[in-house]
Amino acid sequence: MRQRLRQCFQSVPRTVLTHLTRADDAAPLSPTVALLGEQFDLDAAALRVLDFLDQHTLVEPLRVLLRECGRAPARVNLPRLAALLGLSAATLRETLSRQAPLRALGLIQYDADPSDLEDFLRPSDLLREVLEAAPTDGAALLALLIEPAPPAVWDLVSFPHLAAESARLTEVLGEAARTGTVGVNALLHGEPGTGKTELARAVAAACGLTAYQVRSADDEDDGLSRRGRLSAYLLAQRLLARRHDALLIFDEVEDVFDSGDNLFALLRGQSVTGKQKGWMNRILEENRVPALWIANATDGMDPAFLRRFLLPVAFVTPPRSVRRQMAERHLGGCGLAPDLLDELAADPALAPAQLGAARRLLDLRPAAPPEATVRAGVAALRTLLHGAPAPRRRTPATDFDVAYLNLTGGLAPSAIAQALHRQGRGSLCFYGPPGTGKTALAEVLAEALDRELIARQASDLISPYVGETEQNLARLFRECDPTRTVLFLDEVDSFLSDRRQARHSWERTAVNELLQQMETYPGIFIAATNLMAGIDGAALRRFDFKLGFRALNPAQRRGLFAREALGDETATIPPDLARSLDGLQGLTPGDVANVCRQQTLIGERLTPEQFLRRLAAECRLKPRDGVQAV
Repeated sequence: MRQRLRQCFQSVPRTVLTHLTRADDAAPLSPTVALLGEQFDLDAAALRVLDFLDQHTLVEPLRVLLRECGRAPARVNLPRLAALLGLSAATLRETLSRQAPLRALGLIQYDADPSDLEDFLRPSDLLREVLEAAPTDGAALLALLIEPAPPAVWDLVSFPHLAAESARLTEVLGEAARTGTVGVNALLHGEPGTGKTELARAVAAACGLTAYQVRSADDEDDGLSRRGRLSAYLLAQRLLARRHDALLIFDEVEDVFDSGDNLFALLRGQSVTGKQKGWMNRILEENRVPALWIANATDGMDPAFLRRFLLPVAFVTPPRSVRRQMAERHLGGCGLAPDLLDELAADPALAPAQLGAARRLLDLRPAAPPEATVRAGVAALRTLLHGAPAPRRRTPATDFDVAYLNLTGGLAPSAIAQALHRQGRGSLCFYGPPGTGKTALAEVLAEALDRELIARQASDLISPYVGETEQNLARLFRECDPTRTVLFLDEVDSFLSDRRQARHSWERTAVNELLQQMETYPGIFIAATNLMAGIDGAALRRFDFKLGFRALNPAQRRGLFAREALGDETATIPPDLARSLDGLQGLTPGDVANVCRQQTLIGERLTPEQFLRRLAAECRLKPRDGVQAV
């Protein structure tokens, strides 16, 4: 082949070569390459490379010729390609460097491993799409990379739980756009469907900025690759750099950074080179257009990357009052009872996206009963996302009354509520037998403080995988809003057992993690346990209040029995029943509630004697001194 090519070229008349030389000026052959050079201020060497890549794609004989060069390392291929392009090796080396525009913008793929000239230098997927689309001006080129963000459906008032964060975003991003300040980036992160994208659009509207979002698909709805989306972002930064009224929104960035190639390995905790990390850091330090990045999770991102976000905003579960507003916004005016909207707002797992889906169902089923449609739609989505059609809720069989709490510690519940309201933070340990009112008091305290109770059991957090229990604990504290919630952790003995008795290292790390979270948590934390004896001593010292819950005293037993069995807590109890009640020393409010539930299930009211016999049966089943009574 080489011999035939040599003979072919030697047979070309000199006049033809003279005409070819005269026609081969510095102007690119491709109008698209010329447009790229104009829009991105590329030099002649970069244009020569892009023109070569365009011809590389279009001309099969050129690819055949490049393959004939054989495999060679980069230090051999680079001067070969330089000679082909009419450039010096030093110029081409600088043009293909990591900091130069072609690679920094993700337009080319450079292979340093041994290869032939055909594979040595290739256009990136995004460059291929641009060359195929052949945009005719800067506006058409910009439209290939980004698209105008849809108008904001909600305004900032719809996010009262993020009022301070919204004000900070609006002020900083607006000022950065007007002054051209570089390196201004915000990160909205949290569970899917919590309104991150809507807040981003609302912030842009409040700033008076034109919001653009990076495309996730091309004109034929083919998804852009991870590298393609980031390249589109970088190119859009260049195109919009001279404007002072633009904001870039980059959604689903965890998809961009969740890549197996080394380019993004730094964001997944993998080993990366300093050049790669430095390149990613420059993306966040040198952008001239302020950007709002949106992610559902940040656990795998490198801290060096996260530190460069000037405005991180965590999306936690909004308070019930805000969820009620969201339910009203999505489903108000649809003929639904207010009680149903209250019920939906009471479920912290329901995000705005699920409420929006319920509204779409209503619009698509105009003849169906609206309440049944909403309930069925929400239940189906909740089962899909959370494994259950409805949240687990305690349904008390009796009305709670603090008068029937038998507490140790010398503090009344009202005094505790006042202290917590005044300070806004505190840690409490509730301990005592089951059924003595620990969870009920936590609910009452949360209601008295006008906060939402976030209740979790040990089974919600314990994982069979090493390290995951600690991560679950850290996530629980991190995602609770300390200013609007009360965090209640039941069965805390599963985490705070005495470390001296631990057999495995992971048993100690779970204790350490919870102790660290308790010590730094700026909100109200309540832990409950039935087994106080095995709690780690260091944990006990970290609780501001330790309240012991005991069984009902004689006066409480009589009053609660009179209320539930006789219908009036002031009613006189027959002497024989009173004597029997005095003998039920382990009776708790939970036992009375159990009998009330039995009464409801059988559908008839028990006589006082029957009620007392069932209470006695509940007490006999309780273990005494470690042995179950019979």
